[in-house]
Amino acid sequence: MIETSRRGFLQLGATGTAALAIGSGLATLTGCSKKPATAQGYKVLREGDLLFLGALAPAVLVKAYPGPLGLDARERLLKQLDSILNTLQGHARGELLMMFDLMNSAPLRLATGAPWGSWSEASVKDADDFLNSWKHSSLQIKRMGYAGLCKLISISWYTQPENFPTTGYPGPPVKIPTPVSA
Repeated sequence: MIETSRRGFLQLGATGTAALAIGSGLATLTGCSKKPATAQGYKVLREGDLLFLGALAPAVLVKAYPGPLGLDARERLLKQLDSILNTLQGHARGELLMMFDLMNSAPLRLATGAPWGSWSEASVKDADDFLNSWKHSSLQIKRMGYAGLCKLISISWYTQPENFPTTGYPGPPVKIPTPVSA
């Protein structure tokens, strides 16, 4: 049994405090503690998030959009996604942003089965392979991540009136005014 004295306890506390102070000082000096700024024109999404979601979108929407996802359609999709993320409660938004942070770090991205290179270099096949690995993973958190990403991208796509013709959706029902009786 280890006997702890008051002096040993104080030394341990001082050592821990010094280690935390040095660690936070180094993080501040290297820029690790800075939150990435949102991308210009966006409220929630950052540059890395735009690359990540932009790479996944063609794989998720392969059957919903004929041909390659053009720049205009991609921009509309990302703006709609940003708008949806902005309406989420703080905890849910924070969890998604943590997943996006994970996907923006090459070593961590590789550990999760994502491509090593930047998301801007990822092909549709790379994105599809990544999504399928999460879809069929034995880890529930990966399956939940897959479902969340696909739902967010799909909802962002299908809620845009510009996309109604490509999906065969005629649009929301039009309210027929009721005649006013005299």
